[in-house]
Amino acid sequence: MAPSRRSARRLQLSLGMTGLEFLMSAYAFAGERFTLPAATLDLGRRIVNREAVDGPTPASPFTGGENVYAHTTISGHGAGFIEHVWTRDGVEIARHYMPVGDDRRWRTWSRHRLEAGAYIVEVFAPDGRRLARKTFTAF
Repeated sequence: MAPSRRSARRLQLSLGMTGLEFLMSAYAFAGERFTLPAATLDLGRRIVNREAVDGPTPASPFTGGENVYAHTTISGHGAGFIEHVWTRDGVEIARHYMPVGDDRRWRTWSRHRLEAGAYIVEVFAPDGRRLARKTFTAF
């Protein structure tokens, strides 16, 4: 079965975005078909098998100088770009735009090198709705 024009165009667009993804330190991967609207946000020190691992614990909180990853799994919110917005002490310090499709579950992440302070990481859907929010303090 030959691919449709729409899927061929999506492939062209996704291949053209690879350089942009590298520059933004953000990634997106299509997964299985999943149509129910859902979104999760996890934080970690590393990405292993496309999942955030080694998150903060009371014994091992995030500290200044560390790279922290914000990992989002999203589905059913429409095609476009989701946003990861990083805020420290009430000031926006980073905004990452990551492409997602409308017919599959997507996993995507951004990273940021921390300085000491109170952080908020938020995920926004292609239509601008806030989907998830996490707060933490880096020491």
